[in-house]
Amino acid sequence: MSTGATLRILHLAHRHASVDRLRAQLVQRADEAHTWVFVGGNGEQGADGAWGLPRRANLPDDVRLAAWDAVVVHRMRYPTPKWLLSIPHGPFVVWASWGDDYFRVFPALSRGIHLPASRLLLGALGKFSVPLLAALQSVRQALFPSPWRLTPRDWELAAMARADGIVNLFGRGFIALPHLPKVPEFLYSSWYNAIPDPVPDVEASRDPNGPILLGCSASTTGNHLDFIWNHRHTLRHSGRTLRMVLSYGSGRYAKALRLIARRVLQGRTESLDTKVSLEDYYRYLAESPVVVHHHIRNQNTGNAVLSFLMGHRVLMRSESYTYAFFTELGFIVDDASELPLNLTPLDDASKVHNRALALHHFGNAEVMVRYGEFIEDLRRSRALKTR
Repeated sequence: MSTGATLRILHLAHRHASVDRLRAQLVQRADEAHTWVFVGGNGEQGADGAWGLPRRANLPDDVRLAAWDAVVVHRMRYPTPKWLLSIPHGPFVVWASWGDDYFRVFPALSRGIHLPASRLLLGALGKFSVPLLAALQSVRQALFPSPWRLTPRDWELAAMARADGIVNLFGRGFIALPHLPKVPEFLYSSWYNAIPDPVPDVEASRDPNGPILLGCSASTTGNHLDFIWNHRHTLRHSGRTLRMVLSYGSGRYAKALRLIARRVLQGRTESLDTKVSLEDYYRYLAESPVVVHHHIRNQNTGNAVLSFLMGHRVLMRSESYTYAFFTELGFIVDDASELPLNLTPLDDASKVHNRALALHHFGNAEVMVRYGEFIEDLRRSRALKTR
């Protein structure tokens, strides 16, 4: 524990645009010194002071044994849990969660995130679900000698037990609380800025016959096929085109979706299959008045916020975590499982309402307010330890 006024904070992170944006904000804060270690690199410290380590590398002793006031783990996925566990006890440990880092570890959270048609498709494609991976873990524990049982999941669970605080989308209502190896004292709302840079200045189409956009990637938890199949009659009778963004995610899953959607919707489907510039992506999204986010698991927060900023009518399944999250914040969201579907463009007042809420809740200023709560707790913790 350092004794000066400056707080020394170590960040263990995977590369991501949201992490880079947070890092840029933290550089500007006084009385805090931030050191970053990223997964991936040649094992050396760069000119900007950040380390880039191969996945199998250990933390350098200069980092591991330094007198940190706090260690922040951004995304509890191998190898960051292993790195955290190599650091001696003492620093205030914070887990800044991503969603995938707790859904895959706790099978109870994963039950029901794949709807029936999607489960059939994933089974046919041989794409293992999270619950099946958990079953394989149990078999491994039962059959293999103890030295062979250690898996990334074991590192993750052990590292989660070191956390004094958790940063997550839901704040004090963190959905993984009942499953944690240890419930931490401090729970913070997310520090990640979900507002894209630059903020789009194009507005969603007002065309009542415009294309309907389903999802934002070929994510196997997107439940694309269930939406297509359950609403096939509505979609056919509307005469409108269904679009899917399939340039990110599983290539095998994307190929299957293209073939099935074309057959079920009698050819009225299109897909974006290549990566494009941000400006072209915004223009592509703006051609649709309606966007459907059909996942159950909390994911795609940034894409949902983008939909609100652009003025799309947003549909989510009412049993999803994100539907409850956004409606509680006051966003206008329609139910993607409700019949009949509302596929009309959003009215002007609702567009303005959703955009203003997005800018307020997910911008830099609000992120720093939430981050400041952690700093206050950290300073109080340090003061108690130095008495």
